[in-house]
Amino acid sequence: MSIKDIKAKDVMVKNPISIPPSEQVAAADLLMTRNSIGGLPVIDLEGNFIGEISLRDIMLSRFNISVGGMKVEDIMKKHAVAVSPDTSLKEVLEKMIEKRLRRIAVVEDNKLVGLIVHKEILKEIYNRIK
Repeated sequence: MSIKDIKAKDVMVKNPISIPPSEQVAAADLLMTRNSIGGLPVIDLEGNFIGEISLRDIMLSRFNISVGGMKVEDIMKKHAVAVSPDTSLKEVLEKMIEKRLRRIAVVEDNKLVGLIVHKEILKEIYNRIK
């Protein structure tokens, strides 16, 4: 299989850590910090992908208001970019570059099935060329 044949499902992290929109922003911050990740997919009670929240979102919101009692849904990106498991790596990269993303959700039938992080793409390409 060449690099041109790589699909989103080949480089995604399965069962990524996620958070519900009703969770406190402070809990999202702690979850990201403890797991050394920069963002989380936000899913509803049925597992539908509804957005994402990042450490950057939290930092920017702190400049405007106190995030103490805020919920994830108050500051999450509601129209986050997502791809399907069969999306080509080329298309994934184009979206990530165009939108300046470090991660992109992989969604099937509105359900979160994975997360692509730029580091995983680099690992996959490296493993195929070594």
